[in-house]
Amino acid sequence: MKKMSFYLLLQFSTLSFAYDFELESAEYQTQIIELFTSQGCSSCPPADRWFSTLKNQPGLWQRFIPLAYHVNYWDYIGWKDKYASPKNSIRQSLHKKVGNIRSIYTPGVIKAGQEWRYWGNQAINKSSLDVGQLKLVLKDDDLTATFNAKGKFASYNLTIALLAMDIETKVKAGENAGEDLKQDFVVLKQQTYTANKPSLQLNLDHSFFKSNHEKLAFVAWVEFELNPTPIQAVGKLL
Repeated sequence: MKKMSFYLLLQFSTLSFAYDFELESAEYQTQIIELFTSQGCSSCPPADRWFSTLKNQPGLWQRFIPLAYHVNYWDYIGWKDKYASPKNSIRQSLHKKVGNIRSIYTPGVIKAGQEWRYWGNQAINKSSLDVGQLKLVLKDDDLTATFNAKGKFASYNLTIALLAMDIETKVKAGENAGEDLKQDFVVLKQQTYTANKPSLQLNLDHSFFKSNHEKLAFVAWVEFELNPTPIQAVGKLL
């Protein structure tokens, strides 16, 4: 197979980090597990509780990385989910458009680009896909991402995301009125960059890492330019 790589340099011009880190995936795929959920959906809390148990599963950040996308299409039924975003709903719709899922619903789980209906009864096994290594280095003000892909692709999208952990919300209206919801891996924000040449240099606003939440995680993954199916990923708690 033809081997292709890209190099991405993100320059943080004014923000000084109190930590440096290096993230490196294996050659085999680190699976992204996406949960599409809503605080206004009465059937979602069991899925949210299951998703939180993944914090204690072996292989977290190496074998798999969870992402909880709060959708906004249930906001009209009495409770507006403050973590919901139209972009999250659009991502779920894109999964349907490319055939990764059959319909739009919550709670909906997608593992490595494939619909996963029996998530509560199945283990997260190690992927057998040898896709190549993704490496990120944060040093002072520079974030460098390198993906040595195994396969022939014209271009990739690199997405970085900031996640919130240990969220607690008292729901006061709607289908979950009176519930005290606890949620993890909640996508607060994300940004995507297209890599269609060997190297890219971009400027990232330092406000990306700002949040009112005390416990955060950082995730980066590559996917096809016109397809939300993740190829390789890295992540860690901040």
